[in-house]
Amino acid sequence: MDTGLWDVIKGQGGIAPTESLSDNVEKGIVTYLQKNPNVIFLEVEEDLYKQFTGLMTPSKGLIYAVLNSYAEKDGARWKLRDEDIASVRRDEVKNIFNALEEIGKRLNYDSSLDDKVLTWSEKKKPAKKFYVLASALVNKALEQADEQTVLVIPGGRAELLAYKQDRDPSLKERLKKHRLVKYRLLRSLLEVTMLTRETFKEQIASDPVEKSTRQMMMF
Repeated sequence: MDTGLWDVIKGQGGIAPTESLSDNVEKGIVTYLQKNPNVIFLEVEEDLYKQFTGLMTPSKGLIYAVLNSYAEKDGARWKLRDEDIASVRRDEVKNIFNALEEIGKRLNYDSSLDDKVLTWSEKKKPAKKFYVLASALVNKALEQADEQTVLVIPGGRAELLAYKQDRDPSLKERLKKHRLVKYRLLRSLLEVTMLTRETFKEQIASDPVEKSTRQMMMF
């Protein structure tokens, strides 16, 4: 598993102390899919049940939510989507940083990059920060975020994040404090010829985490 891409921060026992069960299940499934292409649901479930026992056993609904976010189904078998292969997604993250820098330039901001956060500044003062993720592992991002921070995720993670926050009131409340923008909106904004700070603000305000439209097992 590409730990740099998927934001894995391991603590004692291999699990980050501040991460939620749903985050760790997400990482566990992606790791398994990277190592084992073309698997059936029961194989994924069996692998997870070895890692998460007792009260930590993940629901089928959560497992399906993660699979639907990262994988495509062919018959009974699941395979990691091409765009979610680590090297491909890493390149896409770079493209998003480039898009943010270009948009910032058009809006007369200076841009600086520090790990996963790109900051727009004006007169050397931060105006907006963008925390770019490849996953739906938002807990670490929220710990580091301030009131200026916008969370940026792939569109394919939106339903998974909606699923997580619908089952975690604390996460839902914390997400209310920050804008969340999908990759595709930023790409579309590059095509807007008369982009202003006001229209940018309006556009990112219209890109919420939607409710899941996919049928899932909700138990």
